[in-house]
Amino acid sequence: TVSREDGVTMEQFDFCVWAAGQHGKPRIPRPLLRLLRRGGNAGFYDGYSDEEEAEEEVPFKGTILHSSHMHRFDSAVNGKRVVLIGGSGSAEDLALQAVKQNAEMVFILSRSGYGACMYTGSWPSGINSGTGKSEPKVKVHVALPYRVVQNGTGLKCSEVFWNEEEGVFETDSRATPITLENIDTVIFCTGYVSNQGFLSPELRFQRVEGDDGYLTSPHAFKMRPNVLTPDIGDVEPSHELNVSGNVIPGVYRNMLISNPQMMYITDLNSEYSLLELDVAAWLCLAYITGDATIPSKDDMERIVQEETEEEMHIPLLRWSMDRNYFDALVHLPENHWSDDWQDPRSKELNEQYAHYFTGVLARKMRIAKYPVDFGTHDKLSALGENFVKVQMGNIHARHCLDVKSPSASWRTFRDTDPGFFCSIYSGQASGALPCPWLQMDRNGKPTTVSEEKHIE
Repeated sequence: TVSREDGVTMEQFDFCVWAAGQHGKPRIPRPLLRLLRRGGNAGFYDGYSDEEEAEEEVPFKGTILHSSHMHRFDSAVNGKRVVLIGGSGSAEDLALQAVKQNAEMVFILSRSGYGACMYTGSWPSGINSGTGKSEPKVKVHVALPYRVVQNGTGLKCSEVFWNEEEGVFETDSRATPITLENIDTVIFCTGYVSNQGFLSPELRFQRVEGDDGYLTSPHAFKMRPNVLTPDIGDVEPSHELNVSGNVIPGVYRNMLISNPQMMYITDLNSEYSLLELDVAAWLCLAYITGDATIPSKDDMERIVQEETEEEMHIPLLRWSMDRNYFDALVHLPENHWSDDWQDPRSKELNEQYAHYFTGVLARKMRIAKYPVDFGTHDKLSALGENFVKVQMGNIHARHCLDVKSPSASWRTFRDTDPGFFCSIYSGQASGALPCPWLQMDRNGKPTTVSEEKHIE
């Protein structure tokens, strides 16, 4: 339906393909935004001391941005003390960009304790003028802000956990709060939500903020043994499961189950978005032209349930779907082998994860008659196996950054050995950067090498 000055018109089509992406508008957690703008508390903390209760409620006096506001980024971080809320890819990228733009200090606050920032073994460093020692210019905390202090320039932060019974996040009373002082800028690296407001609700491809959309735990599910089983045993699954990286409730392989004429070209696993989008486009075209068979609704629902159960057997997928499994992993002891990339068991977990997602892509390629063949879901081709190696190189680039290395002051994941990233066709390794990434300008040219910058 199209509204014009001369009235409303309606046209009928055989198929509709959503190709406007799922990152339509910035996602900013409202309790945290209210805290920064108005003061008070974030709504999930009730353990204030008498001293804190007596403190005046003040708003944050610095700059508040979302990671999409890049036109203001340079001025917001240059020479500043910066807080990034979020611990995944955008926080990692902006932390390094902030260091490059001469930020005085960067603090990353992660709610879950998982994500690219948590897996990074080392961050670039500078000389602390107070101690004369080289210290990282990026620090990561598993915590969220719950109060603005120091007359609007400081943030008190605490670890949080999910209260299953109440359905809310709460602070962990056992954790010691931390205070981040003299903060100039807060940047939300909290992703996006889809902007599908012009689609009827029944045509939207995934739940949006405020909706209740969950998967159901497979009946009598028991996870296949894996390298974590000796440490956490058989974990009873939660009844309701969060949406995973591959299965969306009500959607079967880019197609709406309730109305198969509605399809979506969207990426689910952002590790290789461009390839995933291209395969999705071919798959939708195959459905439209009849080159791929559209199953019955009953078959679609059955296959989605089967794929959900298969994902529950992948530890690095299940933790994001199943709250009970997440809690079991959280309670593993510190310095557990799963945090050590060099441990063969840790590599096995990541290889299983990479193989699974490559298999999902391979299956869609076959159905769509895509011009590149990764094999089948259960048996990858040589190209598919080479693609897994590229993904493992991506993981290695972060995990193997060593804070004790002589190059730790400047090395980032982009400075890794290019031999880990080879063409899946020829085996040719990618080219090395002309200089350390921190010393490259935005045109890829080396800048003048400078001494380590001091930090307070």
